[in-house]
Amino acid sequence: ETFLSSCEGKWHRAAPASSDSIAALIEESGLPLPDDYLGFLWQSNGGDGFLDVQPCYFRVWNAEIVVHYNLGYEMAEFVPGFFAFGDAGGGEFFAFDTRGTRPWPIVSIPCVPMEAESAWSVASSFSELLEHIVPPEPPVIGSPVQ
Repeated sequence: ETFLSSCEGKWHRAAPASSDSIAALIEESGLPLPDDYLGFLWQSNGGDGFLDVQPCYFRVWNAEIVVHYNLGYEMAEFVPGFFAFGDAGGGEFFAFDTRGTRPWPIVSIPCVPMEAESAWSVASSFSELLEHIVPPEPPVIGSPVQ
């Protein structure tokens, strides 16, 4: 909640997730999902914003679609040990790297090739990922008058 109140104007916030949605996500994922991630969904069930690290934009999926997207994109087959929770609006997923110890690091995985070797580190935890949110740059219109 502190994060969300401190990022007005930086994050396009969704309505909070319902307790039923979060309970279903926990059960269907079969994972001990991080508390900071679940706490985030309690406050904002998805949304999008800009980052000061690559890939510079990210979108968190709402609790109702996370497991469905992981199944649909066949994450377990192509990148076992990773659990996606969002995307960069195009060619990359954001995922927890569940292969090691907790807190699970956040990685970005390209859709092509979707393989563990192509994943790159974005943050050491979900909370750290949120620290990288920055306000969007205003659009540049025209060029300066000389």
